[in-house]
Amino acid sequence: MDAAAEFWAARKQGETDVHTACRIFEKLEAVALEELLGTWEGHEFRTGHPLDGVLKKLNWYGKAFHDAENVDPLLFKGPNGNVFAVDPVPIMDMRKLVKAKGGKARMRRVEHRGKSSAAMVYDHLPIIDHFRKVDQKVLLGMMDHKGDKEPYFFILEKVETVPEA
Repeated sequence: MDAAAEFWAARKQGETDVHTACRIFEKLEAVALEELLGTWEGHEFRTGHPLDGVLKKLNWYGKAFHDAENVDPLLFKGPNGNVFAVDPVPIMDMRKLVKAKGGKARMRRVEHRGKSSAAMVYDHLPIIDHFRKVDQKVLLGMMDHKGDKEPYFFILEKVETVPEA
C-alpha cells in the first residue's frame, strides 16, 4: 500500500500508533515552501500522544502561512465562528489563550527524517513543524518539540475562505 493510501486508511480508522504515523510520514512527498502559502484547517491525527485531544478542546482551527517570515502557527475558532491567531507561547505554558499580533513563526526548508521539505519554525519555542504532502490539498504535519520523546502528528487541509476575525 502506498503512503497516501496508508494515511487515508489510518485517518478513517481514527487513530494509529506513532510508529505507523512515522512510517507514513517518511514515505510521503516533500512540500515546497510556496505550497504552504494560504490558510489551512487543522485536524488531529491521533497516535496516543499526550497532546491528542487538547487542541480540539480549545477549538483549534489551523494555521495561516502569509509569507516566509510571517506565519500564524495557531488559529482558533471563536464562539461566534470567527477565526483568530493566538500566541503559542502561553498555550505551551498551559496558560490562557492570548490573541497574537503578527506572525509568530517562519517557513523554512529543513531536512528531517531523510528529506528536505517545508517546515514551520516557531519564533519563541523549541518547536519545528515538518510537513509532507498527502495530495495537493492535504498535508501531514509532524511537530518536533525539543524534549518530547515522540512527535505529535496533525493534518492540514487547504481552505479557500476563512471566517472573519
